[in-house]
Parts: sequence; C-alpha cells; structure tokens
Amino acid sequence: MSAQTQEHLGPYRLIRKIGEGGMGVVHLGVDGRGREVAVKVLHPHVAADLKARDRLVREVETMRRVRNQYVAEVVDAELAGGRPYVVTRFVPGRTLEETVLSDGALEPCAVIRLAQGLCQALVAIHAAGVIHRDLKPSNVMLVDGEPLVIDFGIAHLVNATRLTQSGMFVGTPGYLAPEIIRNSQITQAADVHALASTVFFAATGLPPFGTGTFEAVCFNIMEGLAQIDRAPAWLRGWLSQALQVDPAARPSAQELLRMARALDHAPAPGADLRPDRTLTMNTYSDLLPPVDYSQRQPPPYVPAPVPAPVQPPMPRTEQRVADFPAPQPPPYTPPADFQPFLRSRRLVGVLLLATLVALTVAMPVVVGTLAAGLSLALRIGEYLFFGENRQTLFRALLVTVGHVLLALAVGLLASFLLDSVLGMRAAHAASFATGVYTLGLFVLPGAGPVRQAATRVLARVLPGPGVTTAAVAVMAPVTLISLITALVRGFA
Repeated sequence: MSAQTQEHLGPYRLIRKIGEGGMGVVHLGVDGRGREVAVKVLHPHVAADLKARDRLVREVETMRRVRNQYVAEVVDAELAGGRPYVVTRFVPGRTLEETVLSDGALEPCAVIRLAQGLCQALVAIHAAGVIHRDLKPSNVMLVDGEPLVIDFGIAHLVNATRLTQSGMFVGTPGYLAPEIIRNSQITQAADVHALASTVFFAATGLPPFGTGTFEAVCFNIMEGLAQIDRAPAWLRGWLSQALQVDPAARPSAQELLRMARALDHAPAPGADLRPDRTLTMNTYSDLLPPVDYSQRQPPPYVPAPVPAPVQPPMPRTEQRVADFPAPQPPPYTPPADFQPFLRSRRLVGVLLLATLVALTVAMPVVVGTLAAGLSLALRIGEYLFFGENRQTLFRALLVTVGHVLLALAVGLLASFLLDSVLGMRAAHAASFATGVYTLGLFVLPGAGPVRQAATRVLARVLPGPGVTTAAVAVMAPVTLISLITALVRGFA
C-alpha cells in the first residue's frame, strides 16, 4: 500500500489515528474545504459481509437526515469500494467514559444535564426510525458539559448480537439490553436500556451490572440485577423503569425525556430529611455513616479448653447425622407476574391472530385467502429486508411450500375429525378447518420467519408501552366479538 493511499481516502486526507474498535479504525481527517471530520474505516472482515453492507447503506442514508445538537451527524459514507468508511462530524474532547474514570462520577446537576441531553438525542434518532444499538459511555462525548452521541452501532448490523465465527461476543456486555444477549427481537427499547445504564455509570462511576466474568455480567443483565441501590436516591425510580428486563415495560425515549425533565436532586423546601419507618433498607443504609472495615482487627486467637469426654447425647431429628447436611428448605419461587405480558406487544399479536382465525371461520374463503396472502407477504419481507443468516432462495421456497402444505394437512385433518368423529355438518367442519389452517400458517413449525416479521411490524406500530396498552384495550373487545361471531356463524 502506497503512502498516498495511506494518507488519503476518497476526498478526505487522514491526519492521524484517534481510535480503534471491533468494527474499524477511526481517523481524524480533513475534507476538501479544510473541515475536520472523523473517518471510520471498517475492518476487512467487516467489509466482507455483503449483507451487512446493504443494511448499513440503508441505515446510513437514514442517519444522514438526523439533525440534532446532541448527535454527531453522519456527513458522508462510501460503502461500495474496497475500503468502506463512514464520515461523521468530529468534536474534540473526552468521552464520558474517560471523564468519569479520570475525574470520578459526575455531579448531580451534570447527571441530570446528561440524562436530558441523551434522551433528546434518542428521541431524534428514533424519530428517524433508527436504533443506535451501541449506546455506552465510550460512545458519548462531553462538550462543554453537554453530551454528544457518536459512533452508531454499526457492529450490531453485522451480527453483533450473535457469536462470531471465533466465538467472541461483539459489544460491551455491561451496556447491552437483555434481548440483545438473548438473541431476540431488538427494538428501540434496547436503546432506552443502554441509555439508563450509561447514566448510571455517570452518576456512580460503576458499571450498572457489576464486574466479573463475561458470563456473570450477562447473567445479571438478563435477570435484571442492576445495582440500583448504588445510585443516588433521587435517580433510582428513573433508572428502575428504564432498566426493566421486559422491553415492553420500559418507557419510550419521549417518555424517558419527560421523566428526566422532572428529575430534581435537591430536597423540596421544608422537607423532613429525617428517616422514617417507610424507607426501604437500601435507602436507610445510605443515611448511616460508612464503616471502614480495613481498620478493624480480629481479636487474637485463643484456643478453647478441651472438655472432659462425656457421653454424647442422642441425636435429634434436626441435628446433622454423620456427615450428611441438614435438609435445606426448597428454593423460593416467586409467584407468576402476568402484568408485563398484559402490557406487551406479544398480547397484541395473540389478539390479532385470534381475531384473524375467528374471522376466517366466519368468512372462510375471503379471510382465509387474505390470511394466506398476509403470511406470504410477511415471509417475503422477512427474507428480503430483515432475515439474519438468510437461507438460499431455493431453501426458503422449499420451507415455505412445506409449511403451507403442513398447515393444509392439519386443516384437512381437523375437517375429517369434526365431520366423522364429532358428527358436525360438512359446511361447518370446513369453516372451522379453514380457521385451523389459518392458525397453522402462524404457529406450526416453519412459521418462525412469519412471526419474526410480524413482531418487527408491531414494534414499529407500537413504539412504547402507552401505545401498546391502548392497542390491547382496543383489540380485546374486537377479539371477543370476532370469536362470538365465529361461533354463531360456524354453528348456524
């Protein structure tokens, strides 16, 4: 590689290397008009992922429309050449991570300023239909006390949510949302979780889910074991809502911004600062003076006198016998909590499917045809635009045909059972069998791409818990009416 090639990349002159990550090398560059920019050159193994390039092109084009004072906008990109790169606005300064590690946790006023700025950045990013995917302290610059979000999560466009061929996990586990680690559907709620984790680090100087092995941190994230009690008391409620394990239970970026604007670290005038009996143990412990355990010395060891041998008493049932430990109580199993599910997009999907099946029973030909077309459209959309580790076209067609034939076979079997075994009239049996066929299009083996595409559509249509709750309230009576109509029409 020549020196000229090393110094220039397209219209940009590369000055010096300013950073490097798993996705590429970041250079300080100068454009044709002498303005400083940050040029991120993708690593060769990343550039070789052609599917990722296609998705990256679409996302970069979307991000170029984002204009917000808290976002380092994308100004240019070249993703078709031999050395693909992305150009963003360059801002000198230190990252939030560098600032906290060198100077300590931010002051309360600075934490509130950071939270509000990051929320405004996230509102703008989500309004463009983009998910950052990699929000963390090292991707936030502090410029005169204001945050600036940089380095959009290109890594997550190239299998960052999955194990790479080398078996390494791409990303910073301490700031990933549980759904990313579980390799499930990623929505804008993942950014809300990462934002709260970043603010926690700024307020405490500690990683939100502790330290230790990779597996231990991931376990804490998936179980929702954030160290909320280490954060300031006035910030804990805001953090706990944004760090919910269930993505549907987290507030949207707009709701989080509203909550951030209501944050106040100062006590209300005339407030009684004395602890009362209603405080939780974690809050009460913050009011106690710290104990320096390093200054405490254990008392000197004094061996106990050896008693005269006596006849051992008869063992009791609760004592240890021989070397077998006493029986342990069974582990505590918390009661099932259905509240998150009742406010989730999954319930909306279940209600929509039940309504579709009921309408198919009522109008077998029309709605059954529409259901088949909807299933095929979702499958095509998942294959063309979203499918990860996409199959070959021949295999995808083979799976589609096999799945449709399986659903048809199940429907015919249901018709036979209803007609021959239960003695139902042939027309009624056919109606209910068509409903079974429609249900099979979405739940039988091979319907995974259809459900994944439907989940993506619901995530776009229902961006937050408030909208999801309203959708559940609307869909529940619609589903009930549809089921009643199907029973009446089916047996008429």
